[in-house]
Amino acid sequence: MRHVIARVLAALILVVATPATMPSLAQEIEPMVIVPDHPQGVPVSGCYTATRDLFGPYRFGFCLHRPGSYSVRGGGVRCDGRMTWRTSGRDIIADIHRVSCGGGVAWERASMNCRPAGRIFGRIGAFFIRDLRCTYFPTVRHQRQQTFTARRN
Repeated sequence: MRHVIARVLAALILVVATPATMPSLAQEIEPMVIVPDHPQGVPVSGCYTATRDLFGPYRFGFCLHRPGSYSVRGGGVRCDGRMTWRTSGRDIIADIHRVSCGGGVAWERASMNCRPAGRIFGRIGAFFIRDLRCTYFPTVRHQRQQTFTARRN
């Protein structure tokens, strides 16, 4: 009976101590999107920049890391904000958080959906997406959604 109790206590100590020493499984899994030629998925992590200006003179760039981030440059504005994002099938869904840019200017909250566009590059086992086709949905009144291509930096 002592041996059984000792084994149960040893197993319990091992279970309780393990989460503190092992990295979180959720942090180790790289987000993927499914594309027709690679149904097992292709990693999307990385930084991308719009190939054209948005909403006037503003250049928009974003990074799909955890946590996500974005930057806006142009027209005398320099904004660096954060965004949350997730993948679903072949879609990347992002929520752009409002950020103050200084000088009484802010980049407003918005959402954005992206999908892989064009070719998948790389060698077997190390594929990556070069371009994303994104649609930006602003929350500012009288501003319409804009669709653009974002290229990996």
